[in-house]
Amino acid sequence: MIHLNKSLRILALLLLAIVHISGCSVRTADLTLVSTKNIDLTDTRLDAKLGQRQTAKDCVFILLGMFPFGVPNLKNAVDDALEVGKGNVMVDEVTYQEFYYYVLGATSCIKVEGTVLTAPFRKTP
Repeated sequence: MIHLNKSLRILALLLLAIVHISGCSVRTADLTLVSTKNIDLTDTRLDAKLGQRQTAKDCVFILLGMFPFGVPNLKNAVDDALEVGKGNVMVDEVTYQEFYYYVLGATSCIKVEGTVLTAPFRKTP
């Protein structure tokens, strides 16, 4: 009986560890150019060699797998990457959807990765 209880504890801890570290990431989109800013592209040549590769995420926690505290937003992730890269446009951008499970819930994220550049702002009339 004591040996069975010890085996059950080890099994329970093992299952808990597997659930805690499980998750997945899915490549959702490949975008040539993305921006959340007003930019002028009438006569702009963007050279990806002049920028730096940046990564940013927007995540929400889901309590018990049923109660989300919001929805992950692509715009927020792109804005964060542009802010870190000090630019206003991303080229060769890749979007990922990530989902990670924890003991009391999960995390759902949208992750963007791309080269951040600066393009001229569009002049408003």
